[in-house]
This record gives sequence, C-alpha cells and structure tokens, in this order.
Amino acid sequence: MRDTLVKKRHKVAVVGLGVMGLRHLRVLLGLEQRFEVVVTYDVRPDAPTPAAAPRFGSEDEAVACAEVLVVATPIASHAEVAGRVLAAGRHALVEKPLCATSDEARAVIAAARAGARLFVGHSERFNPVVRALANLVRGDDVRAIEFERLGPSRPCGHGVLVNVGVHDLDLAAYLAGGGVAVRGATGSRASGSSGEDFADVAFSTAGGAAGRLTLDRTSPARRRSVAVTTSQWHYEGDLLAHRLVRTARGKARAQALAPLPIPADEPLVAQALALADALDGRTGRDLATGLDGLRAVELAERAVAFCAASPGALPVAEKLSLDVAR
Repeated sequence: MRDTLVKKRHKVAVVGLGVMGLRHLRVLLGLEQRFEVVVTYDVRPDAPTPAAAPRFGSEDEAVACAEVLVVATPIASHAEVAGRVLAAGRHALVEKPLCATSDEARAVIAAARAGARLFVGHSERFNPVVRALANLVRGDDVRAIEFERLGPSRPCGHGVLVNVGVHDLDLAAYLAGGGVAVRGATGSRASGSSGEDFADVAFSTAGGAAGRLTLDRTSPARRRSVAVTTSQWHYEGDLLAHRLVRTARGKARAQALAPLPIPADEPLVAQALALADALDGRTGRDLATGLDGLRAVELAERAVAFCAASPGALPVAEKLSLDVAR
C-alpha cells in the first residue's frame, strides 16, 4: 500500500554541544528536507557552535522555539533537562542512557504532557550490521546471542554498564524480539574509577535464548562484536568494520565467508530519519522509545547489583575461571 503520509520539516533544537551533541547537529543540518535546526544551547558559554546553527542564551528559549529537542547533555543532567522538555509538551530524543537511574527514567516518562513523545538515542540499533541482522533473524527462533564491547570510553562518572552496556542490553531485546532478564554478572573496577570498568553479564530472553555480554573499557584494543545463533544459522558481526557473515547450523565454518550485504547509511543519519518518520506518524520498531530506554537502565542496574554482590575485586577473567573451577 502506498504511503500517503506527508513528510514534514520539523523544527529541532540541540541541547548540549559536547561530542555527541555536535554529531547530532552535523547530521540534522545535513537533513534540510526533514529538519530545520532552529536553535542550539549549552550551559558552557565557550561551547563550540557551527556557524550554520543559531545559538540561544537559555534552555527556556530553546524549548519555546522547537518542536523536538535532542538532549545531549551529561548523563547526570538527562533527567532534569528531558523532564522540563516533556513537561513543556515538546518531543525529546535523549542520548543514551535515558537517565542515570531507573527511578529518574520513570520520573521523566511520567513528566510528559499529553502528546509529548520520548525517544532514546540507542543508535546501535542503526549500526549497519545490526540493521541487516535484525531483518535476517526476524521471525526466526533466536537460540543464543552474545555481545563484546572492548576499548576506552569517554569519562562520564558512571560505570561501564550504565554508560555503554545499555546499548547492548537494548540490542538483546531488539534482536531477540522480546524481554530480557539478567541472570548474573561479575565485574570490578580499577583504582579510582567511577563504577565498574569490567563486566561480564549472563542474561536470557523471553523467547528462551541464552545471552552473554562482555564489557571492558580498560582494553587498549577496540572491539565491538555480536554473534547470534538461530534455529538455522550462526551469524557473526563486526560492528566497527561493518562486516556480517553467517554459517549454516551443523556445518563447519568455512575458511573464508563472503560478507552479507549491509546498509550503507551512517547510524545517526538513519536514526534521525526514523525520528522524522515517527513524528510524521509512521510506526516502526527501530527507534527506541522511552520505555525501551527505561528497560535498558533497569537491566544495567540489575547487572551492577550482581557485580556489587560478587566476592573480591578480581578482574572479570579471573572471576570466571574461579567460578568454573567450583
């Protein structure tokens, strides 16, 4: 059936002009047919602002001028900023995690006036590998799913689970098509760190798939991978190199596998287009909602609690070897 919904040009503001805020701003300025960047704002007077983006002196001015606001402020301020945006009846796309805690996330969701919509920047859903994988496994029986995320991340005052682990916990539900439950976790932190630097999480999905997530933000080498096993196939994806291969279940892995075709869109561009479509009234499962963001934070908190209860302060690999030896 032909799509008869009109594609509108939405007035957008970007609040927070750090690394992610500037990335969002670059993308939105490049999508002139779908967005009009009417204002930017940052509490820092010296924050860089591209010449093409108007800069206002207060958050209230930004809220008053825009239809939708991208909230890319530090994690600790997400709850206050997003809450004010939604209470004013404006739509919001909040960078992940939705909030620092699940209690804050629930308060933000409750603050929204009627008609105001909340989305979360779980942009890994729009990684080309994930987009291809989501289409390939949709309707199949996912038996196992595994994520690995290694390498430095920007300091944020939070542990690796809340800071970046929410991405993969959200992807587990997205790819498996159902709820996720954390079954256990071990982790530790380096001296002086805020929160855990290492984490190894066991989880399961509502469909019965077993899952594992490994995080290490002290690793000098960067690695982001996903492996999904279904009733018919085993998929391996490199989220940095944008490469996805598959092997038939029950067959030996070939020496050289031709990569599967994947989309070429930049993740933030694809996410911004999905946001515009959602505001136009189109529906889809790709853009993360406020409830998706809340669930990811809840899962991260559950894993943090397991890590806090685990004995000692050994690195993850040593803890796992001890667990196996028992």
